[in-house]
Amino acid sequence: MNATAIKSKNRPAASSELDRQIRAAKAVLRELRDTLEDMDDRRELARARKRNAGKAGTDWETVRKEF
Repeated sequence: MNATAIKSKNRPAASSELDRQIRAAKAVLRELRDTLEDMDDRRELARARKRNAGKAGTDWETVRKEF
């Protein structure tokens, strides 16, 4: 066998392994992005609570009517 034939045979396996690694990395990145978004939401909520501390809130009946 020549070197070209050997490379051709190994290429699909290496390519599929690389594809698997890329899919796994993308899944990790999605998970990290979701976690960061959750953390950002929590920070914003904490800021809003601090900003509105002591102020009268909106009662549930008013909220229900708006939505």
